[in-house]
Amino acid sequence: MSSMKAYRFQLRCKPAQERALGRYAGQLRWIWNQALHEQRARHERGEKFAGYAQMCSWLTAWRHAPQTLWLAQGPIHPQQQVLRRLEASYKRFFEAARAGQAGGRGGVKPPRFKARGQEPGMRFPDPKQFELDAVNARQARIKLPKLGWVRLRLSQPVGGALRNVSITQQGPKWCASIQVEVNETAQALDLPPTLGIDLGVAAFAATSQEEIIEPLRSLGAQQARLARYQRSVSRKVKGSANRKKAVAKLGALHRRIARQRSDWLHKLSTDLADRHAVIALEDLKVQAMTASAKGTASAPGRNVRAKAGLNRGILDAAWGEFARQLAYKVQWRGGRVLLVNPAYTSRTCRICGHESADNRKTQSVFSCVACGHTEHADVHAAKNILAAGHAVWALERDSAAEPAACGGAVSRPRGASRVSAAPAKQEPTEAEGA
Repeated sequence: MSSMKAYRFQLRCKPAQERALGRYAGQLRWIWNQALHEQRARHERGEKFAGYAQMCSWLTAWRHAPQTLWLAQGPIHPQQQVLRRLEASYKRFFEAARAGQAGGRGGVKPPRFKARGQEPGMRFPDPKQFELDAVNARQARIKLPKLGWVRLRLSQPVGGALRNVSITQQGPKWCASIQVEVNETAQALDLPPTLGIDLGVAAFAATSQEEIIEPLRSLGAQQARLARYQRSVSRKVKGSANRKKAVAKLGALHRRIARQRSDWLHKLSTDLADRHAVIALEDLKVQAMTASAKGTASAPGRNVRAKAGLNRGILDAAWGEFARQLAYKVQWRGGRVLLVNPAYTSRTCRICGHESADNRKTQSVFSCVACGHTEHADVHAAKNILAAGHAVWALERDSAAEPAACGGAVSRPRGASRVSAAPAKQEPTEAEGA
């Protein structure tokens, strides 16, 4: 079996190449907006939605029209991919509308017009359209249509068969995301989880091996500077050159914070994936946990500022991104991540099974009111998560063995398995009983 893997590298463009990329990105934005305008006009006239093939005929007419002949100066494949993305966006909206999930807060919304600075990325979907020269890491380069050879910073070797490449802009820099196809490692299906992880704000994570991982707090460390830059933007006249400079400065700081967080999460998730084949992780609903407590004018919320600070800490920790990175990295190595229900894992005693809010009266100490067991609260929750992962693994193994014994096919979950099980009671070890 095979799977897809992506590498992202920063391009080292010449000034002429940067100007060309800017023009091509502007062309893609114009094509998206013009095709969206045509679709809306057809809807108002009562006509059916135009699919990708019909939109491509519009693109051909635009590239040959005297008024828009400048579109022919750009590569055609990324322009066609923009129309594919528009069609996919409309299809998602139509499916959500049929399911009653379109519009509103959290619902799927129809495609919108893109302003300057919101250009869609350039995607070359065929490996015949580009060429990668990565023999020498210092002189690595990629050949793109209409651009020629462009140097890039090859931070790691690219393994696998080339499939496609996407060019995107991040601030003043351009990046290439190269997707390759690699052979998939056989999964460790019959191995039980060896690590449980409890996520938090005060401590980013605690493991069942009694390891406490302190949070990075990349946003919190830059909070004062971020507020100062935001005030600077608000005090500038809209449309002025000074305001554009202040906005660029603010954007650079946001990108720096994001890069620090991403780098830290990648290093942590890679280390955990290298050491453990199967990991039990709590399935947290981050979107629901970070909902605003402001309320309405008639029914205002309570502790709004405190809840806003908690939401900021949760989003700064990036639990969802950590779970995503850990899932695919473990899967690449032949393992998987079990997402277990986190309900009551922090207040259920793993020794006697007694569940009570009184078991955890403080943030850092768990003390069972029934049996008197005392332990670090986050480590205790991580051990409960590991026990829940073991219970689910046993259920999956038993359910998969029955059809196999009758000659039927066995279906196993891949990647991150979303499961639910209550933490099982654990017997104390000799060290704990002493």
